[in-house]
Amino acid sequence: MAAAGNDSATKSTGKPFHMRRWLSVQQAVDHLSALAEEPLTSDDLARLAEDRKLDLYWYRPGQKLRYLERPDWPSAELKQPLRVCPDNSSDWHAIVGILRQSPALPAEENDTPVLQDADGNLLKITFDLNRRPEPYSGRWYPNYSELVLKRSELERLESDLFLMDEGRELEPQLLLDVIWQLEQLALENGRAPGEASHDTAWLTRQLSQRAHLDPAILGRVLHAAERQHQSHH
Repeated sequence: MAAAGNDSATKSTGKPFHMRRWLSVQQAVDHLSALAEEPLTSDDLARLAEDRKLDLYWYRPGQKLRYLERPDWPSAELKQPLRVCPDNSSDWHAIVGILRQSPALPAEENDTPVLQDADGNLLKITFDLNRRPEPYSGRWYPNYSELVLKRSELERLESDLFLMDEGRELEPQLLLDVIWQLEQLALENGRAPGEASHDTAWLTRQLSQRAHLDPAILGRVLHAAERQHQSHH
């Protein structure tokens, strides 16, 4: 039978578990902010979790656990973080919400997310009858401080996190605003001293000749950018 935790390593070093292999959410955010040299938030981690690129673990020391597929096995005690299974989409959505500081409540009476130990055993938390929370209490789900990350997994994902914003497509409205600003620069810089102002038709011809693009398409894009700009004023 696989144990849910092993505290021999803790006894041998005397250090908290997260100092060696684990990070709390806040520690992970602080670590990534220092690397990126800009402030990040747990929402950055939530985006990774939404894409199933980040595993989350539940650490509530002393919590009782029962084995789902081994009902004959005695209950275990949580001594090290256990992975939260992302297979149930509603559970996983709630867990991701916790990263965004939104407390989660069970969707069904006495429901709780499925956990997985290092041996692949599936577990759920359980309570003694005299300590059992109310049916829809937040105690059935982890809170923000009980979610942790494995340090080694986070390090492997650092490049994904820092490239996330760079790889994301620009929203059309923002892209059109940028095109309009570039259009104004081109019209201003393309005018010789004493020469009359150029218009969009002139810019379309210039871009078409330089980039070998269809002038009809270029004209539509430039006019769309102008309309977008005018709608903001």
